[in-house]
Amino acid sequence: MNLSSSSSQLTANFDKLNSFPHPLECLQGNPVPAFLSKTFDLVNDPSLDLIMSWGSSTVSFVVWNPTLFARHVLPKNFKHNNFSSFVR
Repeated sequence: MNLSSSSSQLTANFDKLNSFPHPLECLQGNPVPAFLSKTFDLVNDPSLDLIMSWGSSTVSFVVWNPTLFARHVLPKNFKHNNFSSFVR
């Protein structure tokens, strides 16, 4: 493969990447909802890893212990302790 074909292949790959939607494009100009911001911070908190953490793909999170989550985490961060409401 020569330099010019490598360059054109890189350009084609870059164009493909730019055709995919960017996750935060829809939020430009709009504040992130408090629920999302709080939830993100909770999932990132290493002290809560036994209760909740990122899933193996890191595109979702898992609540490992819904009882402890509802009893200790929800009331400190939200106006309720109802796990079903959090899931909705």
